[in-house]
Amino acid sequence: MSVSYGNCQLNHAKGQIQIIFGPMFSGKTTELIRRLKRYEVANHKCLIVKYAKDLRYESKCGQGVATHDQQSRAAVAATVLSSIAHLANSCSVIGIDEGQFFPDVVEFCEAMANAGKIVVVAALDGTYQRSGFGGFLNLVPLAENVVKLTAVCMRCYGEAAFTQRLGSETEVELIGGTEKYMAVCRECYRKFNEADGEPLADDCCHGNRMSSPFHQFQQQQAILKKSPLKMNNSPTKPLTADVNRILSFDKENL
Repeated sequence: MSVSYGNCQLNHAKGQIQIIFGPMFSGKTTELIRRLKRYEVANHKCLIVKYAKDLRYESKCGQGVATHDQQSRAAVAATVLSSIAHLANSCSVIGIDEGQFFPDVVEFCEAMANAGKIVVVAALDGTYQRSGFGGFLNLVPLAENVVKLTAVCMRCYGEAAFTQRLGSETEVELIGGTEKYMAVCRECYRKFNEADGEPLADDCCHGNRMSSPFHQFQQQQAILKKSPLKMNNSPTKPLTADVNRILSFDKENL
């Protein structure tokens, strides 16, 4: 049996494709690096491929792949994956960052998996218009494992599954960070588009923001401060006083 892509050599190892989906700022690259480190602990030879046109953190992290908080790792840069097939053939695990930008990602991943390689791809599952990136979604039926990560909505602090572009650029491939994109939930995405790209009012997502777990916790803490805990419907000392008394009792009995 032959492989039509590159010079991959079939072996008896069990190849597979793993996809890490999610919007911007959801930790896709962080998860990619974590998985490859795990394979390296088991003595796998790993290779990470980054998109050559992604130069966001090159001045601080060199030519490696980098997360938004600038954790970095050595990587090979390419614009088409066929150009690094000779390097991939000598590795057992291949990580691909920003997989949506590679035009031959589907063919490359399938060929490598059929050759016994473990291929882990981190990618956006949709554009800022919530449509697919080229033919990348065709890789999903070929994958053994697909997960979608979420970010924190930068408007209301809820679960964010989508990427919103800031600015008037319309090209699909526009690489950038927080200066060009934000992670948003469904409702904030809808409100932003209804505003036709204009800045949203500070209170437009106030209801969402106040219902977020973070703000619910803050509200509960405020209530506790105003109303000391009661037991058996009778007034008691504030919780902090009770805790201090218990700690003092424990120290005396050590």
